[in-house]
Amino acid sequence: MSFLKKSELVNVVVNEIIYVAPEDWATIVYYAERLRDEVIGIRNMNVSKCWLGKGMIPYDNSKGPPLKVSVELFDAVDELFEYSEKSGDAWSGLLLKIDDTGKYINKFYYEGTPLLDGDDNELNRRMDEFTE
Repeated sequence: MSFLKKSELVNVVVNEIIYVAPEDWATIVYYAERLRDEVIGIRNMNVSKCWLGKGMIPYDNSKGPPLKVSVELFDAVDELFEYSEKSGDAWSGLLLKIDDTGKYINKFYYEGTPLLDGDDNELNRRMDEFTE
């Protein structure tokens, strides 16, 4: 697997997240799962948390999800998943934390799909890795 190509694809995902982020965002934590299914193709789910402004005020989810729906974002994550899969580095989860200075960190998970499986405890544990 080309490290540079994978990094380039992660950067595309980060840029798509920033593009659909709410105004005045300060930090975004984004988690996506992809799982190959023989019958339906790729199963996928995404979740995000967002904090606004200098005071790091949590985004009010009653207004809807923090990130606008974006085909480009879903396509970018799918492209990263498919490239990784073809390269023998198939992951099941991607966790990203992005701040308003453009810095980000990411982590790939290779086992388990708590979001797809409805395992809230494991999902919260993963999300909390980057929100503490």
